[in-house]
Amino acid sequence: MNKVSVYGSFTQALFFSGVVSIPKYLLTHYKKIGINDHEMMVLIQILCESETNPYPSIATLASRMTISATEIEEDLGSLVERKLLTIERYWNPIENKWGNSYSFVGLIEELAELWAIERSQQLEEERVLKQSQVSPNSPSEKTNPAMENLVQTFEQELGRLLTRLECENLDRWLSSHYSEELIIEALRRGVSAGIRNFRYLDSILREWEKKGLRTRAEIEAEDAFFQSRQEKKTAKPKNKASKTTTSKYENFYL
Repeated sequence: MNKVSVYGSFTQALFFSGVVSIPKYLLTHYKKIGINDHEMMVLIQILCESETNPYPSIATLASRMTISATEIEEDLGSLVERKLLTIERYWNPIENKWGNSYSFVGLIEELAELWAIERSQQLEEERVLKQSQVSPNSPSEKTNPAMENLVQTFEQELGRLLTRLECENLDRWLSSHYSEELIIEALRRGVSAGIRNFRYLDSILREWEKKGLRTRAEIEAEDAFFQSRQEKKTAKPKNKASKTTTSKYENFYL
């Protein structure tokens, strides 16, 4: 078989061996959602197997990569812990038994949220550009000092510009009679917990509203009372294993 024939046969075999579809947005944005190069390649290898083997073993993945099985296991654990990858149970009617499969729903949701933020920022930039092109004689909107301070504080803490929807959330909180002090305190607690989305902050504010807490001093007093009760509970049953005190906001996080 001559060289041209070999090349032609290989080219045909190469393209008929199948392809793996990787969304371009994932390849260009995985760094922004905290995925490193090793983890991305693990995801690609899992996608490569998804049609025939929805739950490839670590040994299978390691046989195709230059990193060790231990490193792959750590990467998978990190992806699962961050809910970018989940392990689901499914019924296999062919083998008549239950099996595991990897789900990418969390990864897709994270990418969708990132896309929404970028799209909102793009629309906001276009809106600002249009406003800047309006005649200087047109009446300007009245500024709200509390709103301006909140936007500035949130942007400093989050390290990015707020989207139009996020600004609307801040305005809604102020209109709902949440004080500027309370909103900033909710942000501070969200940042401390490592959770910076607005749904979490909204749940904190609604919980404080239910309890009639309207100032930071009242919240700190309620926290001290809550901590005191928890300490009394753990101090009574000496023969029972002590339970780890968790954040009282985790139960109502949406």
